[in-house]
Amino acid sequence: MNYKHAYHAGNFADVVKHILLVQLLNQLSQKNKPFYALDAYGGRGLYSLASEESRKTEEAKGGIQALLKAENLDMEKAPTAVKDYMEGIKQARFTYDNKVYPGSPWWIAHHIEKTSIEKPDSSVRGEAFEAKASEYDALNYQLHKLPIGIHHRDAFEGITAVVPPKEKRGLIFLDPPYEQEHKDFTRLIDLLVAAYNKWPQGTYALWFPIKNIDAVELFYKKLKRTDIRRQLICELNIYPNDVAVGLNGTGMLIINPPWQFDNQAREILRFLQPALKVADAPNMTPDSATNVRWLVGE
Repeated sequence: MNYKHAYHAGNFADVVKHILLVQLLNQLSQKNKPFYALDAYGGRGLYSLASEESRKTEEAKGGIQALLKAENLDMEKAPTAVKDYMEGIKQARFTYDNKVYPGSPWWIAHHIEKTSIEKPDSSVRGEAFEAKASEYDALNYQLHKLPIGIHHRDAFEGITAVVPPKEKRGLIFLDPPYEQEHKDFTRLIDLLVAAYNKWPQGTYALWFPIKNIDAVELFYKKLKRTDIRRQLICELNIYPNDVAVGLNGTGMLIINPPWQFDNQAREILRFLQPALKVADAPNMTPDSATNVRWLVGE
C-alpha cells in the first residue's frame, strides 16, 4: 500500500466526510439506545498540517483552512453538524496543537466522550481498524487514551467478523485509499454485500473519490444490481466532472441512513459549497455542485 493520507489530511473531501460522519453519529445518538461505531480504515488518527507531506500538497488550504477563514458563511445559521465539527476542531487544537487535523477515529472517540457527558445513560462502543503497521502504531500511540478500541486489523477480514455487533444498532464507516479505482470499487461492493447479508439493519457509510466519472458510474450500476436497499448518494464537486483534475469531487454512499438524514445532508453540502469552491471553477454553485439522491429506495 503506497497511499499516505498525511498528504491529503484536512482537504475538502475530509471536511465533507467528517461533517457527514458527525451528522450520522448525532442522529444515531438521538435514540437513547446502545450502538456500535467502527472506523474500518483508521489511518493515523491525528495529522499535522505543518508536516512535510501536508505542506507539499497544501490540500488543507482548500479544505479546513478555507472553512475556518470563510467570510461568505453565516456560522450562526450553520447546520448543527457543521457547528459541532467546528467545535471539535477547536477542541482538538486546544488539546494537541493548532496545526492538528483529527481523522475519523478521533471524531468517533470525541462523540463518545461528548455523549457520555450529555447523556450519561447512553452507551456507544467505538472501534478502529488499521492494517498498515506504521499507521496502526501511530494511531495506537496518538489515541490510546481515548474511548475507542484500536486494532491492527484488515477491513475486509474485520468487518464481516464483527457484524452484527452485540448492540444490534450501529455504523460501519469506510474511508479506503482507492489505489486501483475499478478493482477497489468491485471489492468494496463485495464487502458491503457480505456485511449487509449478515447485518441488514446496520448503517454503512462508504467514502469514494469523484475523479474518474466512468468508474463512479459503473460503481453505481453495480450497486443497483445488489440486493442492498436504502442506498443514499451524497456528492459535492469542486470541479465539473468533465474537467481533468486530480479530484473533481467527494462522494459518500450511505446504506440505511437514519430518518431524515438525506435532508440534513443536503442542507450541509449546500451550506459548505461556497466555502469550498475553487477560484478556477467559479461557476460552480450549490445547485450544480451538490447532489443528494437515493440510488436505491426501500
